[in-house]
Amino acid sequence: MKYIRKIQISLLLVLAFPVLGYGQFCGDFQKVGDCRNDLVPSYRYYNQSRGDMIGVGYTIKYNIIFYGDKDYIVSFCTLKNFYPVHFKLVDEISEKVLYDNEEDDYMESIGFGVEKTKMILIEVEVLAHKASDKEIEEHYPCLGMLIQFKESGG
Repeated sequence: MKYIRKIQISLLLVLAFPVLGYGQFCGDFQKVGDCRNDLVPSYRYYNQSRGDMIGVGYTIKYNIIFYGDKDYIVSFCTLKNFYPVHFKLVDEISEKVLYDNEEDDYMESIGFGVEKTKMILIEVEVLAHKASDKEIEEHYPCLGMLIQFKESGG
């Protein structure tokens, strides 16, 4: 009986670790992906930055608190063939779209200032214009969202 229990536990661990590892793979993508190119020395890393796995055709929604009297840079990155990244900034209360990067040919970052603290919903999807059908079927690329901030200058 102990032998069967050991086999069950071993099997559980063998099956669980690849799933756990796969989910963790993208956790720091905003620190190691193309987002690194957008680091600005005068800005500080905001701890609401994150990396996630995303499928083509899916949307990830982030509720982010942007504190008042600060300037922000929000940048997005993914794997090479899965660009462009489409994102929208939406006012959480009024549900008004504040910015849609589709209007700027899918620019990957935006800088803005916030006077008063507000919650903004960020909706993100990868469009994968250069990915083959096979890549889209077989891969869930990483998506990085890098947020940087500094005190407003005036």
